[in-house]
Amino acid sequence: MPSSRPNTVPTVVHLVRQFQPNSILDVGIGFGKWGHLFREYTDINEAERDPTRYRRRNWRVRIDGIEGHAAYLTPMHRFLYNDIHVGDACLLIRKLRPYDLIFMGDVIEHLEKAIGLQLLRDAVNKAKKALIVSTPKYETGQADLCGNELERHHSLWSAGDFEMFDRVIVKTIDRATLLAVLVKPGTPMPVCSPPMPMKRADARRFQKCKSELIGLIPRAEPFILVDEEQLRGELPHTAAIPFLERNGKYWGPPEDDATAIRELERLRRTGAKYLAFIWPTFWWLDHYTRFDAFLRKNCRRALKNDRLLVFDLQN
Repeated sequence: MPSSRPNTVPTVVHLVRQFQPNSILDVGIGFGKWGHLFREYTDINEAERDPTRYRRRNWRVRIDGIEGHAAYLTPMHRFLYNDIHVGDACLLIRKLRPYDLIFMGDVIEHLEKAIGLQLLRDAVNKAKKALIVSTPKYETGQADLCGNELERHHSLWSAGDFEMFDRVIVKTIDRATLLAVLVKPGTPMPVCSPPMPMKRADARRFQKCKSELIGLIPRAEPFILVDEEQLRGELPHTAAIPFLERNGKYWGPPEDDATAIRELERLRRTGAKYLAFIWPTFWWLDHYTRFDAFLRKNCRRALKNDRLLVFDLQN
């Protein structure tokens, strides 16, 4: 079918938000569900900060697709995607530009195993950050559907089929679907499990954190926020810097104390005035003990409670 099970949606969306891609290739777009979701959680989501991003002419993320069955395509697809390439994905992907993220949702089971493995290798070569693949865990016996012989299943995949790739995460979703994330060197390993729904007490603590940061730090003041991307998107501050940071984007926890100290000093030289930890990241100060000692020795503590710890980097 030109569709797929909905059980992978929360995990895939969570992965996309972590990778923060500037370009995505959706291989086997079918009905276009993933084009909707990728567009919503890139450009449309950013419209909360920049309302102009809601309009198509101001979209900044390139989302292209490959579709083998032209009859599936509608004006809806052409609105959501920048370019749609019609034809054999195994041939087309070698000719296309590199993309930050490549997604194959229920595609490889339609290919013989050897051909599917080559497609994976080609896709990994074209992906700058990661390749995400979903495929049924059990034989479905799917034949031609919707007048499309490409819908027929030709192979069954297991976690072991992905072991040939370095830096791969494979998990089972709802006991029925395999999800493989092939991460390129230089890209932080993502968290595959989406966060659990927030408890009411935690929601109140986050709201208090938000209010305290607004009261303490002017909205245009550059400051570093250690929140593992749990609060930053909710703040009105225009210069809240994630930590670690690369090109303005969250880059995951530091690998060691030296990295944390070096990156803090780099951001301080560029004008960051404060460093704030929210309570879910207090573990950093127990884990990165030399970083904690550095902060206590060199930075004045501007605020401390059970929700928030803020250091003044100006002293």
